[in-house]
This record gives sequence, C-alpha cells and structure tokens, in this order.
Amino acid sequence: MLLENIFGFNNTQGWGLKTISASWQPYDFVALRDFLSPNGPVMQTVYRLLVENIYRFEFPLKCLPWPSRCLIDEGAIPVLYMNKLQFLTNGQAADYILLNAFEYYLFHFSYYLVNAQHLRAGSYNWNTPTDALYIALVEEYMNYFLPAEGTGVPPIRTASTPLPSSPINSSKASYSSFQGSPFGSPKSREASPFSLRSFMRSGSQQQQQTPTTVEQSGGNQQETWRSETFLQIVAEMWLNQNSLETAQRYGFSPGSNTENVLPCQDHVKVIRMLVKHVHYFTNSVRPENISSLHQCHYGSYWDGFKRSAMSQEIQKKLYSFLKHSFLRWPLDYSFRLVLETWLSYVQPWRYFGGKDGESPTHKQETVQDRAVDAVWQQFVTDNLLFFTVLFQLFLPRVFRTDLSHPRNTYMLFRVCKVFSQMGLNTLIEQAECALTDVHYPLRHGYSPNKSFTHPAGRSSTAAVLRIQFAELEGPGFQYQPLFSLECENMIEQLLEDIQKAKAENQAVAAARSTSENQSWWAWLFSDAYYNDDLSPSEIKKTDTHLRQSEVYLRTIFDIKTDPARRKQVAWGPSSATSTPGPAAISSTLPDCIPGENGPQLTPLGRYQLMNGLRRFDITLRGNPDLQPIRSFECAPLVRLLHAFSTALNKKHHAAIAQVSEREDFVARILQQFLCCPVARSHAVPAPLVRWQPRISLRFAASYRNMAYAAVLGAAVYASGHGLFVFVLLLFLMALSYGAIGAVSTRSPRHKQQ
Repeated sequence: MLLENIFGFNNTQGWGLKTISASWQPYDFVALRDFLSPNGPVMQTVYRLLVENIYRFEFPLKCLPWPSRCLIDEGAIPVLYMNKLQFLTNGQAADYILLNAFEYYLFHFSYYLVNAQHLRAGSYNWNTPTDALYIALVEEYMNYFLPAEGTGVPPIRTASTPLPSSPINSSKASYSSFQGSPFGSPKSREASPFSLRSFMRSGSQQQQQTPTTVEQSGGNQQETWRSETFLQIVAEMWLNQNSLETAQRYGFSPGSNTENVLPCQDHVKVIRMLVKHVHYFTNSVRPENISSLHQCHYGSYWDGFKRSAMSQEIQKKLYSFLKHSFLRWPLDYSFRLVLETWLSYVQPWRYFGGKDGESPTHKQETVQDRAVDAVWQQFVTDNLLFFTVLFQLFLPRVFRTDLSHPRNTYMLFRVCKVFSQMGLNTLIEQAECALTDVHYPLRHGYSPNKSFTHPAGRSSTAAVLRIQFAELEGPGFQYQPLFSLECENMIEQLLEDIQKAKAENQAVAAARSTSENQSWWAWLFSDAYYNDDLSPSEIKKTDTHLRQSEVYLRTIFDIKTDPARRKQVAWGPSSATSTPGPAAISSTLPDCIPGENGPQLTPLGRYQLMNGLRRFDITLRGNPDLQPIRSFECAPLVRLLHAFSTALNKKHHAAIAQVSEREDFVARILQQFLCCPVARSHAVPAPLVRWQPRISLRFAASYRNMAYAAVLGAAVYASGHGLFVFVLLLFLMALSYGAIGAVSTRSPRHKQQ
C-alpha cells in the first residue's frame, strides 16, 4: 500500500514525484529525496523484508511491456520472469508475477516513468537532474547501484543476505559467440572495456580458484546481484516498450491487438542519462593483473559485470527503442532528444573518469579528443547497426525537414560532426569489409591489421556479425552498407539540398537587409512579406552549420566537389535521357519529360516530389483576382469587393484601357490604382493569357489596411470631427500616394499583385 500510494498505482494520485522541484518546493524535495534514497527508510524496510525471504508481492502482468507479455502468452518466458511467473491449475499464466521486496520496489519505481496515468498529468520541465525529484532519484540510484568508482555497491547493513538467482549469471554462456572478432591485437582486445573475452575468461578462472578466494569473490557476487537486478529491471521497463521482433510479427495495424508506445520527452531524457552512466560504468573497469592462473583478484566478478552490462542488457533493447523512435517520431525539433541519445551511445570514448557520488562532467572537446583510437574497433564492430542502419534512417528525416531552419540545421550538423571524427569512418568501413569474402583496399587509405586480412579472421567476424544482425533485426534482414553506391547517392542528394538551403538562407538575409534599409513610407505600402522569426545571428549560425555539415559529409564519404558527377539510379525514363525541356533545365524542379499536355513527371520526379526533395515553382496561371483568400484577409469583404470591382471593370473597361495608354501626369496618377497583367515564370510552359488593366479593391480587405483605417477613424473621432473629415482624409492620402508615384516614374507605372 505504501509503494502504491507513493508512485500513484491503480489510479491513485501519488505523491507527484515528477512535479516536485528543488527550486519551487525545496523542503518537500529534500525530505522526499532522503526518504526514498538508497539508504533511506523505505529502502531499509525493503532490505529487512528481503532478509526474511518469506514475503512475495504481486505485480500486475498488464503493467509489463507489451513485447514481454506477448512472449509470455506464447509460452516463451523471458529470462527475467523465469522464476517469477505463476501458473493456474488449468496451465494458464496468472495475471501477476511474484517478486521479492527489492524487485517489487524497482518495478514500481521504473514503471512510474512509463505509466500512462502520470504521462497525462504532465511533469516539471527539467534540464538538469537536480530540477525534478524523480530524476534526482534516478541519478542517485544509478550512482549507488552502478558506481563508476570502487569495487561494488555498499553491503546491506543487516544479517547475511541470501543470494537470489540472477538471469545474468545463468545466461552468461549465451554471449560467448560474440568474442570471435579478430580486430586488434590480443592485448588491445583484452584491454578494451567492451570486449567480453576478458569477462568469459574471468568466469572460467573463478571455477578454479582456492577456497579462500571463492569466499572473497562470493561476497562480492552477493552484493553485485542488486546492481544486476537494478539494470535488468530499468532496461526492461524503459527500453523494451517496443520490440522489433514483436512488431514484425504482429505489426502496428489499427485493427490488430497491438501497442505502439511513443516515449515522452522525460522518458528519452532518462534513457540518455542511463546510456551515459552505463558508459562511465563500463569504462571504469580496472585492468586485470593476475599473478596466477588459479587466483583471481577481488574485483574480478564486479569487473566482469561492468564489461558485460552494456552488451547484455542495453544493446538490443536500446536498438529497438532508437529504431522505433527514428521511424515514428514527429518531424519537429523534439527529435533532438532521441538524436542525442543515439549519439551518446555511439561515442563511448567520451565518457571516462568521474567524481564519487555525482555524474562525471564532460571535459572541453579538443582536436585530439575528436580522434577515435583503434582500440574502439571492437565496440564499432559489435554495434555496427547503430552506426550504419540508424544513420541511413536519419537521412530520410533530413529530406523531409526544412534545412533553412536553424534547429533542423543544427541536428544535421550534430550528426555530421560526430561521424566525421578522425578515424571513425575507417573503423566503420573496416567492420563492413569483414562482411565480404574478398578483401579490397579501404577508401580512406587505412592499412588493415594482419588479423583483418587473414581469411580465417574475416570469416569468423562475418559469421559473428550475421548472428548479431539476426538477433537485432531478425532473420531475413538484408544489410545495406553505409559506404555503398546507394547511400552515396543519398548523400549527394543531401548535398544538393544543403546548397538550396544555403541559397534560401541568403535570400532571407538579403530580404531582411532590404527591409531594414527601406524608408518607412515604402514599408507602409509594401506588400512583401519575409520570415521575421529568424534573427540575424540565427541566420548567420544556420549558414555556418550548413557549410560545416557539407564539409563533414564530403569528408566522411570521400566525395569530391565535382558538379559533373551524376547519380546512377534505376528510375526509368527521365529528362537526362530525353529531349531536355524547360523543366529539365532548372535544378529546383522535379524530373520531367515533355508530353502532349506539357511536362510529365518521371518516376524519379514523383519520388522527389513526394519526399519534398524538389518542388514546382508556385506561379499564378489563372485570373489574379480569383487568388485564394489569405489568412490576413477578411473573406466576406474580399468577395464583396471582388463583385464591386468586377462591376466597375465591366462598365468602364473602355475608359480604363484608354487611361492605361496615356502618358500625361493625370493618367500616371490614375495608373497607380490599376493592376496590369501578372508577370509569368516560363520555367514550365503554359498558355499565355493577357489580363487587361483593371481596378482591384482587394487591398482594402487586408486586416492591416483595415487597422490603419480604424486608427485614422479613431483619431478623427477623438479630435471632434465627423465622417466627412474621415472620408476627406482618405481621399487626400490616396491622391498624395498617386501623385508621389506619378512624379517618381516618367513611364507608365502599373501596380503588380
């Protein structure tokens, strides 16, 4: 009852852990943080119940992630629930699982983040872990149960605690197949913090140690189970909400009984905290110093858990989490949270060192920090899909966003900057080369080591990678190399889009400069609109990010600046193989071929149009007086003024035509209020229709002009005058506008819409 009351379980309100902040409720924040801390009263009660080992608590099966529930229904019970699931007399699984006190508390704590009841209630918008109480507890639990310093978690301050069975210990042999990568020398592989070879070796050595050593190591293992349980439960509840294997089997169709969980922003932020902390935790492993084959140092089991924490508990679930987010997250700036989580995972070399009891701080990045050492080849190989598949999923998102916006440009810049780190593209390409049976020279001039060039090494690594692909993506997955012709074609298209975004950004800057330099009289009667949301500093920053992204992409994929290079894609007939028409000349138009009724889209052109890669120039082709009503216009007034203008044009069309041909001063004054034929763009051929000079009163339906008239009327009314003075002032202002326009132009001047 206490935990259900704290975490708001079974439709209870809870204590609002995600809404209490240190800045707004400092007293409540400190009191609840001490109450729920790893050494607080609640956890001490949990430990006392755990020591007695007679109490079991029911946790509803419906609160488990949907992929785990599907496996349980099919009879394939996950390892985490192997000894927790209960069965009824008819052989069916019960609607709950039995947990000890420690597991019961962690399930409630981790479920609080993904509970739909609290997602609807909202949370405090936090930026640092100390802002919100729940986030502060998450960080404190990670520092306590997964400490980067020391030899393990502090012992329980009670009598000797029985060691529960841990799924990590029972399934240790299932990960031995990933130790066959031939990259690097044996010394570098053993020293790599992500190589499981040393963990498997330490496990075999523990079976041969002396009774004295077993007793010491057994005490360490007895304390390690809490760290293992904590990592298993938070990874299960936070990362396993959407499984690729279950999604491929059931799909996400509206009629199917499936769940499609899109994480909230707090959820993604916590996942990034977990990824960064586990990197620190894994990178803090101590180098082994074994003096005898029959002895093992005190921290061998703890160090083995550190080495295997990321690969065994985080890798597969995080890959499903990220891929699902890449495919289904909205195309807005909030995707940066998912992006930074991905970039944090693929850069473990950034997370070294730290302080006791708090999250390690990042040191300032230098040129030397951006060089990736060859010791990380094992990590790149074991996580190849994170570097290649997710990058290729990121590219379609870029094609569908506006690269002239500073936020979208910054996300592209972040990805390009990370992948352009010195040596990273070589490590990725060397891992991809292991999938081929025939060795070929690397494009970046890297000389592979002997283990890579050895045929046996390449074949063993290829087999391990294929097993890993099948585990992460499922059987039948077709791997698309990152450094392939298809991917390079997408990069070339992205470079073209960057050039267009740079040109558009320069046009916005020029429009802003022109608007700032023009007189107030010209601005008052100007119909030109530009994007006023971007400041000059944002425009400059956007241009800088676009230029740097272009340089990074050319460096990563070794693309030279060659405008004559063409893509070789099987799109069918296109303008490149047909008679070039006007649409084929412009690089901003979709690919077209001439037809009987004008240009026709090719398959490539339809692809470009649907994905927003290219678009037609929006030009006026019909009656300019029948343009769609804008958002800044009053719709009823537009229709009324159009009917009135049409009646005037029909009745006085001869006089209007005569005035438009005259060149005297009075005629030039009247010409300021006439509309001439609209200028046309000949990029796409269309029948030319000449519209005679005419009267158009549509400008009076603009809300801005009506506001000006209202201000003038209020001033006239405040001065004590009536309607006659108001109309007279409007006439004098119109006459002044026409006279100034007539004086400034010697030739006939027509207003264009």
